[in-house]
Amino acid sequence: MSQALISYKVSLTTLSPVFIGAGEEHVLSPYSDFVQQGDSLVYIDTDRLQEAMQDDKASVEAFMKGMRQFENNRSTFSLENFITNTLQREVQDFAAHIVPVDGDIQKNQIRQFIATGGKPYIPGSSLKGAVRMAVLHDWLLNTKEGEKQLGEIKMHVEKRDWKSLKRMNPDRVCFGSIANDAFRHLRVSDSDPIGQTNLLVSGMKRVSLKSLRKDFGKKSSDIPQWSETLKPFSKTSFSFSMTAPKGKTAFPFLNERSLMSLFAIVNKISLDSCLRELDELEANQEFREFFRFYENLEHDIRSLNSNEAILRLGGGKTWFDNSIGLTIDSEDFGPEFLFGGYLKLLRIGDLPFPSTRSAIVRSNVPADPLGWVKLSVFV
Repeated sequence: MSQALISYKVSLTTLSPVFIGAGEEHVLSPYSDFVQQGDSLVYIDTDRLQEAMQDDKASVEAFMKGMRQFENNRSTFSLENFITNTLQREVQDFAAHIVPVDGDIQKNQIRQFIATGGKPYIPGSSLKGAVRMAVLHDWLLNTKEGEKQLGEIKMHVEKRDWKSLKRMNPDRVCFGSIANDAFRHLRVSDSDPIGQTNLLVSGMKRVSLKSLRKDFGKKSSDIPQWSETLKPFSKTSFSFSMTAPKGKTAFPFLNERSLMSLFAIVNKISLDSCLRELDELEANQEFREFFRFYENLEHDIRSLNSNEAILRLGGGKTWFDNSIGLTIDSEDFGPEFLFGGYLKLLRIGDLPFPSTRSAIVRSNVPADPLGWVKLSVFV
């Protein structure tokens, strides 16, 4: 009798900076939460700071007055000056911990990485979502039912039938309804907590891409979104489990509860994504660091063992990583004008698409793509 549940312990190593936000409400303010000193940020223990002011009415008033002072719609308040001049203390007296920063953050907020007990982690939902999208791509391209769905999408695009195209739901056809979703047999835990020493505060921007097809691009964002990111080569681990389906599903990896078979699917889609980026970035000198990263990534993917996989997580991914776009923009779907028709019908954009990339920027130059990680099964 086969086991009802098979579990795998999987290690995760970041290959590029990774950002998974804790939510819009989890931001750090330069006026109360941190002070930049050189290439480091001193995160302030706000409870300790409040304790230092609570019995000193003058310091409380000075703090409140400083917070209300603006010039050209920007606050002129300096938390560092307040601590050293008004409180007559050292910034380090209130240090919760120190995080390196990649640039001059000035008076911008910091988006926080999702954390538990103050330590960052990779949510199981992020891992499972990335895997699910890879399986959907594979199903569309390599199964009869998936090819039928792809054919219907193509027909609606050719007929410019926006309503019928919008009603289609390949994800539901592939995996089933919520109550019977085949992926309920696959469980992914949150990762183990990751040490805060793996955090780096980096500036993220959307940067225009000049396409070979024509000189086109939306305006790049002027102000970076400063964010806590995991450094490359940060490590953690998580559990990947599969339960035995009651009947045979459309997914051999699930029927056999084989993580290695699932990894093969993930790696195929990651390679397709990597090759697409190489094609798009080759003529863009501004993205030469990106191009070198993807050259190395292609080599890494092609060199993987059967118990290894590379996939993309978190913020900074392209539209292709979060949709069936990689399948639609392929020879299996048809000529490029059909892909363009698909984008226009769903009001997503125009060719060339996407015209920007999210990047970690240094000296206003895109330096690193985001989100790439390597998984390895403990054997």
